[in-house]
Amino acid sequence: MHYKKYITNTKLEATNKLIKNIKYNAFGYRNFDNLKKAHLPRFEQQKKSENNTCSR
Repeated sequence: MHYKKYITNTKLEATNKLIKNIKYNAFGYRNFDNLKKAHLPRFEQQKKSENNTCSR
């Protein structure tokens, strides 16, 4: 039996990696607000670029 569409967990794995990277980068910041101010613009721009991609 062959399936036309494959189900993968790629997006979930990418989200998990992003969370791990955020936690790793959080070391050295005194509070969450400073971390958010430093890194939030980068993640917002990444989200915009993901929305602009064309799907097949």
